[in-house]
Amino acid sequence: MHKKTEITKAALELFAEQGFNETSVQEIADAVQISKGSFYKYFSSKLALMLDLIEKYHYKIIERMNEFDWSRKTSKHSLAIYIELEINAWIEHQSFFHVLFKEFPPKTNLEITERIEKLHQTTVNNHREIFSHIYGDKLENYVSDLVLLLEGMMRESIFQLIIHKQTDIPSASIAKWISHHLHSVIQHIDEEEPLIQYRKQESIPELLQDIKELIKRIGNSSEKTKYNETISLIESEWKKKDLNLTLIEALLHFLKQNKDLKIKIWQLEQLLLQGERL
Repeated sequence: MHKKTEITKAALELFAEQGFNETSVQEIADAVQISKGSFYKYFSSKLALMLDLIEKYHYKIIERMNEFDWSRKTSKHSLAIYIELEINAWIEHQSFFHVLFKEFPPKTNLEITERIEKLHQTTVNNHREIFSHIYGDKLENYVSDLVLLLEGMMRESIFQLIIHKQTDIPSASIAKWISHHLHSVIQHIDEEEPLIQYRKQESIPELLQDIKELIKRIGNSSEKTKYNETISLIESEWKKKDLNLTLIEALLHFLKQNKDLKIKIWQLEQLLLQGERL
């Protein structure tokens, strides 16, 4: 096991047992038998380690949700299959998410909150896609309402039935129950006006244009030039048949350092991860 992985694993165990603020860097270092100075070779701070963990588990969730076979013909069971994959991802990494939500309530730390919002936006985008994929365009005006219902039902199921271990119910049964009730709602959904105004997700070209407009507003001419060159490289790379995803990720990371670009870059990143093409 790589030393960095050992450090994050030990840190997560200590955070779960003692709490984030109550755990010192020295204790983490002791747990993996390295010096405190060696810890700082891998992470600049305890917060940096936590941010790294969020990014790591963000991609673990994406990987699990991407196990859904989008190429297969859909049926009334497809939604349950997808929901079960997502529930299993949360169960598999429940110790991390327990620490995250217990130790970092909303707005406790700006950087942590931004990373959590990024994770949430990923799931929202996937939930929108799954409804459109299974039920087609007829639900377009109601997709935001359905995402709200799905996330509420999943959140309470995961926290109450699984994390707090109130009862032992298999994830497949939970997924089937949620999808059944959502399907029932969908049968009568057009009897009421949508509660939430639907806003169609922007495409990659639209996001690229939005980012270019934001770059124009940057006062520092040197930074503006660098950001323009970076977004041009991303656009050029994405048009190629064989993508260099490592290069794209590095370029996106550079752009995300500007707080005014961050949200749009996150949205672009999600589309790129989902395999959208220009």
